Amino acid sequence: TPLERNRVGINFNIEEGQAAKIKQINLVGNQSFKEKDLLALFELTTPGWLTWYSKNDQYSRQKLSADLEKLKSYYMNRGFLEFAVDSTQVSISPDKQDVYITINITEGERYQVASVRIAGDLTVPEAELRQLVKLKPGDVFSREKVNDSTKAITDRLGKDGYAFANVNAAPELDKEKHQVAFTIFVDPGKRVYVRRVNVTG
Repeated sequence: TPLERNRVGINFNIEEGQAAKIKQINLVGNQSFKEKDLLALFELTTPGWLTWYSKNDQYSRQKLSADLEKLKSYYMNRGFLEFAVDSTQVSISPDKQDVYITINITEGERYQVASVRIAGDLTVPEAELRQLVKLKPGDVFSREKVNDSTKAITDRLGKDGYAFANVNAAPELDKEKHQVAFTIFVDPGKRVYVRRVNVTG
């Protein structure tokens, strides 16, 4: 629509139509776990009793990304250190009513923990830090337990005033034996002191 001062107004007329529903979600490459058990982790799902309310049967790129991260965590917490999502394909039927999702994965081998070593500037006795490590030699690798271990050590250093400690776990893989050795590097940083305490109110 022409307007004064060399301007135009533009109107968009949109016909949304009906939202397409997820007809099928397929996993390709899973061998250690059943497809139905893995898909039970997903927020996205095919139409069911409650999906009219939750809308989880409608495709969402954000929800799919979150579901893929859940899938990765599930495998990584059960020893599959080299798990990877190779590709995802999202296709829609010609009548634009049905969405099909295919996820291709590579499980890799299941890894066991060979050893756990603590290195760096140990301001806290190593024996005390070792008690905070959730993984022991012979255990099946778990990313969750590795993260819990580094967090527990960070929190312990924080009790001694090292508020900005940096704790990282570096893995070393033995692909022939399917074992992983961890070195937990501890950098406590500088100790933080209280400068002032203000009480108000």
